[in-house]
Amino acid sequence: MKILVANVGSTSFKYKLLDMSNETLLAEGRIERIGDRAAPVEHFFSGQRVKKSCSIPDYPSAIREVMTSLSGLIASPSDLDAVGFKTVHLRGEPGVYLLNEEVLQRMADYNDLAPAHNPPYIQAVRIFREMYPDLPLVGLFETAFHTTIPDYAYTYGVPYEWQEKYGVRKYGFHGASHRYVSQRIHELIDLPEKDCKLISCHLGGSSSLCAIVNGRSIDTTMGFSAQDGLLNSTRNGSMDPFIIPFIMDREGISTSDIRDILSKESGLLGISGVSGDMRDLEEAAESGHRRARLAVDTFCYGVKKQIGAMSAAMGGVDAIAFAGGIGERGTDIRTRICEGLEFLGVHVGESANKEGPPERVISKPGSPVSIAIIKTNEEIIVARETVRFLST
Repeated sequence: MKILVANVGSTSFKYKLLDMSNETLLAEGRIERIGDRAAPVEHFFSGQRVKKSCSIPDYPSAIREVMTSLSGLIASPSDLDAVGFKTVHLRGEPGVYLLNEEVLQRMADYNDLAPAHNPPYIQAVRIFREMYPDLPLVGLFETAFHTTIPDYAYTYGVPYEWQEKYGVRKYGFHGASHRYVSQRIHELIDLPEKDCKLISCHLGGSSSLCAIVNGRSIDTTMGFSAQDGLLNSTRNGSMDPFIIPFIMDREGISTSDIRDILSKESGLLGISGVSGDMRDLEEAAESGHRRARLAVDTFCYGVKKQIGAMSAAMGGVDAIAFAGGIGERGTDIRTRICEGLEFLGVHVGESANKEGPPERVISKPGSPVSIAIIKTNEEIIVARETVRFLST
């Protein structure tokens, strides 16, 4: 089966084409700045990488550009078995769905909870359906991996009717990444899946931790929306909810205004005033920028604290895995997060942490807790779940 996996942004389209008979990557690429006359376009297939700039005035043009680039691998759209989407949030039970109009409406009901993700995905799915009406379009929702979280871990201390009427509860996100990490860790470390207590740290522009026991999510840091939990690039993370009405009353701002501030002007960017990119912040901190240093310190402290909380939730920890852009490349960040966790049996090997292959074990030999860097692969999870859905 050939599955095209689509990763949709408001002005970007990233894709991977996979042959699922042997889980082979056939092609991948990205289009940025959709709407520009000189949009950056990149395709990689058959050992060749093609980079160019061209006019991509709208999303249909982006999709046509991708399908044209794949013409040497698929003669027509009918050669595809499905398009799999890494969808984010919807009203009702999380899972894998055929993206029909009813499901898209359930996504639209939660647009205000995932404003940067749901509207672009809804738009892209509708365009695909209009252009290729016979092509199955399947969505793996990021919340699906966390359906195993027990009720006492996902219930908030608010009127219970809110949960019954509006679905107000913890859902969690980054499900495809955490699922992949939970599978890949056993190929790097000699740990049986049964009884394994793993903390998956997906750290990047968007970050979350997940406590995984026996391959199943039992808790995670993100909540009803992706605003909760760790600091993100421009999103606030956990905070006292009374801050919001306090500021709204004094600044005279609307719900849409506060939503934009918390989504686009907060997090690492809000603290530092410099950037939401950890690389920029580390550079600025080294140059003596106080608020940049504070942003880095706050992020590392938050991750460290949540590792402790996840360990308590599981009754111990056997392994910690770092994934995502910061998790995979942030040598100093990993060190700072792990410092002070020695009481849990966490000991980072200095040389292994600094150098080695992209995926590797970085804990000291003989440490009670294994620590690994994993290059996450959300697309293969989406493709696998798409194939499983179509096979049922």
